[in-house]
Amino acid sequence: MLSLSKLSELARDRSTGSRKSLVSALTDLFVSSDHEQAEQVSIMFGEIVMKVLGQLEEETRMALAQRVGAHPAAPRELITTLASDEFKIAENVLTRSPVLTADDLAAIARDGSMDHLEAIATRDELPEVVTDVLVDRGNREVLNRVANNQRARMADQAFVRLVEKARTCPEIQALLVSREDMPKQAAECLAEFLTDELKERVAGLDSDNVLARVMAERAAEEVKARTNRLQAKREETIRIIEDVAAGRKKLDDVLADFAKTDRAAEVGILLAKVSDLPAAGVSPLIYSQSEKPLIIICKANGVSDDCFKHILTMRARRMQTGFAVLESAMKKYSQFPIDAAKRSLEAIAQGSQGGAPEEPAGQVEERGAFMRSKSRGKAASA
Repeated sequence: MLSLSKLSELARDRSTGSRKSLVSALTDLFVSSDHEQAEQVSIMFGEIVMKVLGQLEEETRMALAQRVGAHPAAPRELITTLASDEFKIAENVLTRSPVLTADDLAAIARDGSMDHLEAIATRDELPEVVTDVLVDRGNREVLNRVANNQRARMADQAFVRLVEKARTCPEIQALLVSREDMPKQAAECLAEFLTDELKERVAGLDSDNVLARVMAERAAEEVKARTNRLQAKREETIRIIEDVAAGRKKLDDVLADFAKTDRAAEVGILLAKVSDLPAAGVSPLIYSQSEKPLIIICKANGVSDDCFKHILTMRARRMQTGFAVLESAMKKYSQFPIDAAKRSLEAIAQGSQGGAPEEPAGQVEERGAFMRSKSRGKAASA
């Protein structure tokens, strides 16, 4: 260690080399002082170094920051100055110094580079006032560090802002999922855009996890909403079908609308209603291999060629049949006598009620197709 006379000589010499040697010597004195002397030495060390700090080269300032950056008794003014210096000098101070207060860090974060902010975000302790600035100013790398720092304290609103900024960044979302301090408002926001993979991770979390509870609540609400929508749709369908049966709506118009929107179940229910047949027997006929029973039911109820074509088009989309099959069915429909269709439908209706009279062979065949469809419908519903 240099003598006091040597230190005095260095202090009088204003050359760059002497300044470097002076700071190095003073730093040796400071870091080697025991606990009892540290406070007094720190005051002297800080006063002298601060007077020459602006004259020091970058290399010397970097060495100084490395040596005193984590020292608990380092002069606060020196530490805050080094923390605001170029990043390669400031990094060690920003990440390790216990001298920097929350206000110091917040002030540096408000004006510092993204590198400065990223270094601050890795600290062992991050008070809310600091995290608030990091979330407001930080880029993706800074936000990633904040989300990954389990000891970064965040006010509820700062947490919500962080979640919002993570909307397009699955990497940050993944880090947020593992946080146990997430407030409910932030969890509700995050749940809106989680990937399927992250939703699976959340499902495996403990039930007392806020995000897991929010996701479970959302799932229950979605099931309830879906059930309500289905119920409303069923009720609407019943009203429409009743309107057709009462003559308030045209059968062609409603059937065409159902077919255009691929509502095959509703087509089957409506045809069953106007034919006085059980829906379980009619609905499977919509997609049966043979279109003849469907031709009979539609023809007997006066369904127009245009409307029947909509029904056949719906069949073709589901069954992936070609244009030729559709045209062939349309030709059969156009040529099928309406009186024959009505007789066949009457026979089918009587057979479905168990009291059918003696029937022609062709009608027996069509009633058999209907009864098989009805049996399949019952089996499917069971």
